[in-house]
Amino acid sequence: MSNIVYDYKNYKTYLNEKIEAMPSRGRGVRLKMAKALNCQTAYISQVLNKYTHFSLEQGVKINQFFEHNKEESRFFLLMLQLERAGTLDLKKFIEEQMDEILLKRADIKKRVNITNTLAENYQHIYYSVWYYAAIHILLSIPKYQTPKAISEYLRIPINKVHDVISFLIETGLAQQEGERYFIGQTRIHLDKNSIQIRRHHTNWRNQAMVSIDKNDEEDLHYSSVISMGKKDVPLLKEKLMRAIEECRAIIKDSPEEQLEVLTIDLFKI
Repeated sequence: MSNIVYDYKNYKTYLNEKIEAMPSRGRGVRLKMAKALNCQTAYISQVLNKYTHFSLEQGVKINQFFEHNKEESRFFLLMLQLERAGTLDLKKFIEEQMDEILLKRADIKKRVNITNTLAENYQHIYYSVWYYAAIHILLSIPKYQTPKAISEYLRIPINKVHDVISFLIETGLAQQEGERYFIGQTRIHLDKNSIQIRRHHTNWRNQAMVSIDKNDEEDLHYSSVISMGKKDVPLLKEKLMRAIEECRAIIKDSPEEQLEVLTIDLFKI
């Protein structure tokens, strides 16, 4: 049983299976849908089980109710229009638009090798804003594997969360199982000579400044301007590198429970 909108051509089949796959087999979902659409629950059941159809205006509200992202919303409305179409020519026209979306998605998946690291052109998007990486890593924590939980935790609009998750899925960085999302097979690693490394560091130093302003007692910030012998600088750097490796070993074996950011700087002026 699937509940990914692109796996369907009939919007009723999609909605019925999506509701069925929800907790408690979707008990109470139709009532909530009715409130969102400002109609009776019996009308929801009538549409999903008989020949009548939702209006396009109701389709927009259904997109909002199920928190479809922009492309999912477009595809769902096309499915709705397909069922409402009164001529074969119109049905064919709508089906062609749906096929274009599916071909575009297939092409993206074909160009992204999910067994290797993320291609450079996609790295440009991934490192454009800090929350791409934040959302990506949050998917490794069970309680943050839904768009709503991520939106509330990071305090960013849910439509942005949906857009990022769509990107992560298309590039193999994430995968979907039912209503939840998980880390995908594609890996991302920046070489020290990558043109994205500066953006990566800048993104998280900016977030470190936000953390400093919050002044949370659980956070740790250390800055010190020092004078020291030139010959001792490599020794200090070596100790810091060892500390990083020790931290990486701890992180590797640590359970995924909360999101932390580790930044270390040592530089001369």
